[in-house]
Order: sequence, then structure tokens, then C-alpha cells
Amino acid sequence: MDELIVQFATEARELVQQATEDLLSLESNPQKRDSLESAFRSIHTLKGSVGLFDFGSMLAVLHQAEDLLSQARADKIVVNGTLIDCLLAVVQWVEDSLPGISQTGRLSEAQEKQAPRLIGILSGEMTDQVDDVIGPGPEQIPGWALSLREQAPASESEGSLIAIRYEPHPECFFNGDDPLATLTKVPDLRHLNIVLKEPQTSPQNYDPFRCHLLIEALSGGALAEAEAVFRLIPDQVELLALPAEDAKLPAVPSGTPSDHSVERRSTTMRVDSARIDKLVEIAGELIVAKNGLVPLAGEAQELGNRRLARRILSSHHEIELLVASLYGAVTQARMIPLEHVFRRFPRLVRETSTRLGKALDLIIEGETVEADREIVENLFEPLLHLVRNSLDHGIEPEAERLQLSKPARGRLRLTARQRGDQIEIEVADDGRGIDPQRVRATAIDLGVISEIQATASSDEAVLQLVFAPGLSTASSISDLSGRGVGLDAVQSSIKKLGGSVELSSAVGSGTSFSLKLPISFSMTQLMIVEVGGERYGIPLSDVVETHRLPASAVQCVRAGQAFVLRNQTVPLLHLRELLQLPSAGSPSGDLKVLIMRTAGGKIGIAVEKIAERSETLTRPLSGLLQSVAGIAGTTLLGDGRVLLVLDMEDLVR
Repeated sequence: MDELIVQFATEARELVQQATEDLLSLESNPQKRDSLESAFRSIHTLKGSVGLFDFGSMLAVLHQAEDLLSQARADKIVVNGTLIDCLLAVVQWVEDSLPGISQTGRLSEAQEKQAPRLIGILSGEMTDQVDDVIGPGPEQIPGWALSLREQAPASESEGSLIAIRYEPHPECFFNGDDPLATLTKVPDLRHLNIVLKEPQTSPQNYDPFRCHLLIEALSGGALAEAEAVFRLIPDQVELLALPAEDAKLPAVPSGTPSDHSVERRSTTMRVDSARIDKLVEIAGELIVAKNGLVPLAGEAQELGNRRLARRILSSHHEIELLVASLYGAVTQARMIPLEHVFRRFPRLVRETSTRLGKALDLIIEGETVEADREIVENLFEPLLHLVRNSLDHGIEPEAERLQLSKPARGRLRLTARQRGDQIEIEVADDGRGIDPQRVRATAIDLGVISEIQATASSDEAVLQLVFAPGLSTASSISDLSGRGVGLDAVQSSIKKLGGSVELSSAVGSGTSFSLKLPISFSMTQLMIVEVGGERYGIPLSDVVETHRLPASAVQCVRAGQAFVLRNQTVPLLHLRELLQLPSAGSPSGDLKVLIMRTAGGKIGIAVEKIAERSETLTRPLSGLLQSVAGIAGTTLLGDGRVLLVLDMEDLVR
């Protein structure tokens, strides 16, 4: 692809996003001159960039939009909702055109056909509503569906069609799903596209047990027949009823919207992100090499060459400082503000709330907080689930809020803050809240928990059941939520990033989700222990102290063991048993115990040997191992061996 086209698409997306923010700001405050000037500059710059290429239709549309903004700057026309809707329609149309331009270097035929009507609306020569052309609402046909129809042979794209966008879950094979076999069940299949979701990797990095496919297809059958084929995996597919080509363009979506604006991720900074990633990799290798100097010094000491041992340790200390400085600088280069993901929500909330007929205010705070690029880019999907749940089930309609003596407009707050080496993101609404009694009843009906367990559990514990797969308290399924996959997906996504999700809710007052994530995948202080002849790493931050415990001090308490430490009873667990390793018999001597801090208080973990401490770069698990409970990640020791880093909170749960 032409480098100029790639650069144009990247800059155009930034200008589109800036124009969107300015227009939404103008909608809430039409007198805000700064936003008007900024919107004009964005459209003007975008028009200038388009003029470098043969995109005549887009140039004409942007020229008309620029003219309207120029008149608004001169106070010749009033900035109102109608003007904002028209301009947002143009911005949305440009944004939907960019994927096709990036792939082919030209404006697609479908986008070309929409240009005259947009120009007509902007010039006041047509009376059609904006939504009849390219409205920001979900009634618009996404660019992927239009592109799919264009790719199909003319003989296969006649009449009404069903556009299918099927993105199998990466772990679908383990669920017994066969994506291609499922697709063969679709009636009257006319056209098929199968592509990789991610860039092709080398054979060494390819995981054959994960599904990497994105499947798009056209069917001449009925929408109900296609829905029946995918009834067991509705969260993985989007179905759109496409009218005949001579009919109007609006279509009815069925499933979760997943247009290009949702799927798009930033892949570059001002420097190609792959170069930054390579530097992080090199820094990680330096950490491993640096750790290898310590055992080397030990060998020199054993051979009686103390002078050499001291020199090696001195060099180790100097290299340690340099590596820490290098790694800190490289990770800082990967940091981007949360604004990159937060800025996508104002327009989404506006469109969805309008569609649901709910009036609300979105408040965003802390968007300047920075985190690793990989973490920020993977935050949009879980936040999208939480925002949709708040809009669909949390915030009440205006009439209901007034009956409850609440403000007519709901409030949805998206807040980020930094706490030490973590970021905390809160999604909170002032809606109806989650009723624990309803969750309890639903969980019993679905067999998630027994009636005895449900009765014995507190309301706070019962609320956590909403994260269980398939559990939803929604009375009906909508295309936004209600299928019981959203919160489960949120927890899974956040856990993969090394974070956690906390839920608090009060009936009638609202619901708050708190996401706690690391700022970056940074160096970690580990305590290395031995059990069953193997070494494992435990984050030093979880260890309060180490303790030598006589075997005679261990007391049996019900089915477990405990001991007394400074007048406090501490439960005792054996790491060998937690890891389900073969029993080595009852210990005869003193026990080596790690006193650890957990959510439930202090516990003691008995190990066979405490080796040493090490500063390493820990990476989360990926591929087949990413769902293994109790393993937080892996790292390399100085001798090249792989060390599993344990998640003790998960192990003792």
C-alpha cells in the first residue's frame, strides 16, 4: 500500500476524532467558540489532505461542511442540533470510508453513492432527515457490509441479502465449535470471505489451537434462518438484513454492533510501535543476562577467588542500575494516555442514549492518566460492555426517574486515577442498581449456585455472581445486552491484562464497576521458592515475612491446619498441596513458612526451600496456558530456565 495513503488514513482518523469531540462539545454549549474554531480547523485540514488524492466526492462533501462551519463562525447561521447532526453525519461517513481507502487506495462505490445526498442535506437542497443517509445511529449499514456486497459478483448480489460477520472466539475449538462447519449450515450461501484477524505470524509463534479467522458472508436466505444457525453463539456474530440495491439503505442490525470504529486499534505512535516493542524485548533479555551474574559470582566464591566474586558483584550492581534506567525509559515510551480509549465514548453514548430514548450526561475524568499502550488498546472492549450495561439496564427512562424523585437526566461517570503502580478505572451510574435478591433467584434457576449456598451467602457475595458465564438478570435480550456474556467477558479481559474487577451496587442508587490494572508490564521483585524439586516465583509484594515454624506448633483446626503467630491464629496451607503435587510425607523438622497477605487476611504458606530474591520481567500467560488458574505469568532465570510466577490469591481461593 502507498505510504501516502497509510499516512493519510492515520491523520484522517485523528482529525475525525477531534472534529467529533468538538461537535459534541458544541452540542452541549453552542456558544463555545473554541470548539467551533477547532472543528473548523479539523474539517479544513481534512479537506486539504483529501485534495492530495483523487477523492472528488469526499472533497465536495467536506467543502460543503467547511462552508457551513465558516458561516457559523461569521454568525450567519445558528449552531443547533440540526447542524450538529448534519456535520456528525459527514464525519461518520468519512470515518466509514477510511478502511476501504486503506485497503484499496480509493473511495468505495457505496460511499461514492452517498456523497450527493450528503451534499444536498448540507446545502439545504434536500429535506430528507440525516438518518436516511448516514445517521450516526445503529440503523446505518456498516462499511464492512456494503464492501461485502460490492465484492460479490453481480449475479450473486441481487435481491435482499443477509450480511454475516462471524468472528469465532479464539478458544472455540475447545468448546466443540467448528466455524466452517457452522457456516455450511447457512441457507443459500452466495459469497464468502475468510481472512486472518491479526497479521500473519511466523511458524514459531503460530498457535494452531486458537482460531484466528474473521469470516464474512452473504446469504440469500431469511434472517430468521441465519439467526437459527448461530443461536448458540450470538455474541460472536453480527447479522444484517440488506435490502435490494434499489431500496433505501437503512438495515436492521441483529447482534452486537462491531463496525470498524469498534474494531480499530492504534498500531503506531510517532515511532512505529514494533520498534518500541523490540527495545522492550532487548531490555528484558538484558535483565535475564544481568541476573546470570549472581550465580557466576557464587561459583567464583566457591572456587576460592573472592576478588573475582567481588568484581562480578560490583559489575552486576552497575549493570542493574543501567538496565533499570533503560527499561524505565523504554516503558515510558510505550505509555499513552487513556484519552485514546475514553475519547471514543461520547459519540457512542450519545447515539445509544438517543436510540434508547434516555437523557443522560457522560462525565469523563482522568483521561490524561497514562498506561502501557497494550493495556490501553485492550481496554475498549471491556469498557464498552460496562457502558452498554449501564445505558440499557442501569439508567432508568426519564418518566421512571421523575417518579423516583431523581433528576430527569441520568449520569454516567467514567473516571480514571493512578494509585501507585496501578491505574483504577471506575464506570459508575446513578441508575436502578442491581437487586441481589434477583441475582440470587436467577443464579439458583440456572444452577450457578445451590439454594442452600445462596441463602448462606451475603448480598455482597451474591452480587459477584453476575460475572458467572451466561448469567443475566435482564428480562429480555436486546442487541445491546442481556445475553449473559458481557460481564464474564469483562472479567476475563481484565484478568488477561493482569488486573481485577470489583462491583458495588445499591438498589435505587446505582452501580459502580472498578477496574484495577497495572500501569505497565514492569520488573517485579520475586521470592523464589522450591517445592517438589521445582522452583516457583512469588511476588515479594504479597509476602509480609518469612517464618521458621516447628512442626509441633502446627494445630489441626477442623479439616485444616493453623498456627499461632504473635497471639494471632494464622491458617496454614502447603504449597505442594495447592499445586497438587505428589505428597512427600509428613515433615519432621521445622517448616519454612511464608506469611502472606490476602483479601481474607494473613495466611501461612509452607514451602520446602526459600532460594533467593530476584528482579525479573514478568509476562502474562498466552495461548493454551492463559486460562490456567493460579499462574500469574512467566519469567526467565539467569540460567535460562523458565520460572512460573504464582498468583497466590487465586491459588488459595
